[in-house]
Order: sequence, then C-alpha cells, then structure tokens
Amino acid sequence: MNGFNSKITGWLALLVGLLGILAVVSLIVFFISSLSFMGTLNDKINAVTGILSAALATALQSSLRQLAPRLRLILLIGTWVGAFAVAFGSWLVVTGRTGFELASYYYFFGNGLIGFWLWILNRMTRRQNSWPRQMNGLGLIAGAFMMVGLLGLYGILAGLDGGGYSPLIMVTGISFLGIGVLYPIWCLRLGGWILSKQENVLLL
Repeated sequence: MNGFNSKITGWLALLVGLLGILAVVSLIVFFISSLSFMGTLNDKINAVTGILSAALATALQSSLRQLAPRLRLILLIGTWVGAFAVAFGSWLVVTGRTGFELASYYYFFGNGLIGFWLWILNRMTRRQNSWPRQMNGLGLIAGAFMMVGLLGLYGILAGLDGGGYSPLIMVTGISFLGIGVLYPIWCLRLGGWILSKQENVLLL
C-alpha cells in the first residue's frame, strides 16, 4: 500500500513531528531549570521518536520504488538500526550505565542513519515530481544535517565518554539542527500534506 494514500501514515508523520518538537522543548527546560526528570523525559521522547521514525520509513517504503528491492531493504534495515541505536543510547543514560557523551554518540549516529533514509527518500521523490518542491527541499537539507551525526560512530567504537564537550561532540552536534528543528518541521508538513490529500479525495 502506498504510504501517501494512508491517513494513518499522515497522523504518524504528525506524531513524529510533534514529539520532535516536544523533545527540544524538554531539553531546553532541562538546561534552564536543571530539573533532572526533564532530562529523563527528553531521553524517553528521543527513544520513542526514533522508533516511530523507523515505522514512518516502513510506511513510506513504496515511495522508494526506483531503488532496487535489495537496496530498499538495506535502507529500511539501516533506518531501524538507527532507531534502536537512539533508543539504546537513551536507555544507557537513563539507567546510568554511561555518561552524556557516549549516549550522545548513539543518539547522533542513530539519527544519522535515519537522516540518510530521509535524504534518499527526498531525492527519489524529487525525481518522480511527486512531492511539493518546498517540502522536498526541506527534507533534503534536514537529511544532510542529520547525516553529520554518522561521525558519532567513531565515538561509539572508541568508547569515548569523557563527560565533557569534546571536539567530536561539537562537530556531531551540528546534526541537531536537522534532528531537532528541520526534521520535525518536515514531518509536520508531510503529515499535513498527506491528510489534505485524503480530504480532497473525500470531497471528490
């Protein structure tokens, strides 16, 4: 089933966008107030957002029909690996098994994989001229920023967890512009677009 013809997919995209915004808000409140439970809430929201992003990728799988079936499968698996990496990083820091730095590398790397899916998805749909151009461009920019987080793989493999703001954290942190700002906006626009198409179909 084409994800663009599913009202559930539209609501799912809206939910991912809203959770992404809520994650940013909770993070800002955490830094301003230093309330520890807001940090925990942020980590939990990040985990749920990652899993729902992979679910959204699954729903939109048919939109990558220009790719070979094997490549589509690899891309989808990569998205789910990214989602579980984000969730695992959240679990590590919530349970106190690691510090902020290492957990952040899981967060950035996982979202980097999701960003790679986002970039490919927008590139393919742009070729098909099946998306509004502005939404398409926003998705490409968001995906590009998110992919910077793939550099976090080095921090994971090296087990870096100094607890401070290392140069690698600062570089991978650039991806947050895509993760926390552009990607949620893209999801909201996508969800609204899908639902508007459904309403137009009903009117016809």
